[in-house]
Amino acid sequence: MPQIIKNMSDLQALLEPYIEKAVQNACNRLLGTLQELIDTEFYDVFSPDDYIRTYQFWRSATTEMLNKACGQVFMDASAMDYGKFWSGETQLRAANIGSHGGWITDSTREHRFWDSFIEYCKNNCVQILKEELGKQGIPIK
Repeated sequence: MPQIIKNMSDLQALLEPYIEKAVQNACNRLLGTLQELIDTEFYDVFSPDDYIRTYQFWRSATTEMLNKACGQVFMDASAMDYGKFWSGETQLRAANIGSHGGWITDSTREHRFWDSFIEYCKNNCVQILKEELGKQGIPIK
């Protein structure tokens, strides 16, 4: 049975669940790209000899909904515990300048996972959201 929309509140109530799902899906797609960039721009460019990777850094990439129409993709510094002298914040700053546990080479210095992710978002975020809205039945031109 068709739903009758009498006012903006009715329209909002009808569309909100679809928009929320589209934003969640868009955030998850972006999260997947962030994790791929961590693999290619961080892990793949350096093989440690002096430590064993815990992959806390990779797992700290996450997403969350801020409200029903807004989500975020981010690196959760609190999800990393490297001990007293190397915090999650330190890891994030170091990783984006090519540092691997304090080791930097000319090759690693060229790979900046976060800068690459921001550039990807600038070029693709709006299109990804449009695609996800379309999948929810809300076509956007």
